[in-house]
Amino acid sequence: MIRKRKDGDLNIAYRPYRIDEMFGDGRIKNLLSGYLENNTLPHASLFTGPAGTGKTTAARIVALGLNCEKGVTPNPCCECETCKSIISLNNMSVMELDGARTGNKDAVLRILNDLPAAPFGMDRYRVLILDEAHKLSNDAEDALLKFLEDTPPHVYVILCTNEPMKLKETTRQRCKSIQFNRMNTDTIYDMIDQVAQFEGMVPNPDVLKMISEECEGTPRIALSFLQQVSAEGSWTKEAATFILSAGAVEADQQEVIDLCRLVLSSNSWHGIQEMYLKLVKKMAPETMRITIMGFMAGCFKNAKTKESAILYHNCTEVMGSLYYGPNAQHILLMRIFKCYSLIRGVELSKWV
Repeated sequence: MIRKRKDGDLNIAYRPYRIDEMFGDGRIKNLLSGYLENNTLPHASLFTGPAGTGKTTAARIVALGLNCEKGVTPNPCCECETCKSIISLNNMSVMELDGARTGNKDAVLRILNDLPAAPFGMDRYRVLILDEAHKLSNDAEDALLKFLEDTPPHVYVILCTNEPMKLKETTRQRCKSIQFNRMNTDTIYDMIDQVAQFEGMVPNPDVLKMISEECEGTPRIALSFLQQVSAEGSWTKEAATFILSAGAVEADQQEVIDLCRLVLSSNSWHGIQEMYLKLVKKMAPETMRITIMGFMAGCFKNAKTKESAILYHNCTEVMGSLYYGPNAQHILLMRIFKCYSLIRGVELSKWV
């Protein structure tokens, strides 16, 4: 059940702090609920999945559930002093570290050396949430790995990343992995429809549908779109189209879309490959894959003939599966080449 706790930015106002407030994958909700209800949470967890799928939010919910003064629970009260301090990011037993900003060895060692100490005050457990874990320095990850080999019983470590392949295999093996996925369109629609009702909006259902289709399965983007559309006030499809087109595609994503258009129109594989190699240096392969898949799915939706629908369906399937193993950038390039071949009606065997 969605709940509002603050005013202002909808992303902050409706951020979940209990398992029963989470939208999305029921499998993850059931898994985390089971861990907390039975107090069997692994001491080292790896939350993986695309950006914006709720990894850090889930980690904070786990920290709340472990330390709520009413007992270990999937649904903390959010009213006791311990819950309030965790929610305000002012709890000494729950620490967050951003690997992109402070992922060097010294910063990580300071925290790891402090973690074995007993929890503060009424807290039961100490929790370290490592966001952007794949950006830890090599030495920092080595220090973390040694800590994970013998984690104290009152300490839990949660690594959050959208690029787990960049972590060392031994680090991944020490953790229990949980894969987060993007929300489907119907779930996003239900969420923003509930928020609109809570906010006293009188939304146009067609506009809500547009938002749910254009937000890339990400609640954060959906709520931002909803807030902008509500502020504009007309709730017309024309106004919503303008708002969504202005904010839906970031600069890097636009470059990936340009790559997709090149795959559709160019007969020069060399040019496509060059463009891809430039992009993959600054973007995660998984982020690129999701954007390409969304582009192909859009082509499928707009297909005018059965033949073109089949073609784009096949391309979407080629891009559809996750790959978190080694050399992900090479695997993605091969998938792009397969789409390139499908579009030109050429069997891969004829290229070699």
